Amino acid sequence: MPTCQKEFPIGQQEEHKNSRRAFSKTLALSLVAAGSGLLLRSKLTGTELDHPRMQVASASELEVGDYKLFRYPMDEPCILVRITENEYVAYSQSCTHLMCPIHYNKENQQFVCPCHQGFFDAKDGSVISGPPPRALPRYRVSVEDGIIWVG
Repeated sequence: MPTCQKEFPIGQQEEHKNSRRAFSKTLALSLVAAGSGLLLRSKLTGTELDHPRMQVASASELEVGDYKLFRYPMDEPCILVRITENEYVAYSQSCTHLMCPIHYNKENQQFVCPCHQGFFDAKDGSVISGPPPRALPRYRVSVEDGIIWVG
């Protein structure tokens, strides 16, 4: 008899049987993995994310080139920047390399990750240089009646 059969004596008829507990555990872990995968996919694509709307600021609060930090959608750090008189952008504030917080450089209209010298274009969130593998996750921004909404 081979050593593996001595150490793991499971009959051939029983090897495909599964207890209710094992099945429930597998099902629960699969659902958690699928949900995490969907959340992670939205973080990794660098495209606009779709979440409930939230009031972030009033248009008079920010001059051109100013920014405001806020937390959205699940208490994640985000940044809103007024690029031009009528253009606002909002991104996750976490670098796509190792999640370090990015900072806005007004003079160059860039986001800078100080941890590993990653640079992102503030207009579209794309990677300019450094180790970040993808663009910053972006949120929809709209202005209605002088109020800036994200989502």
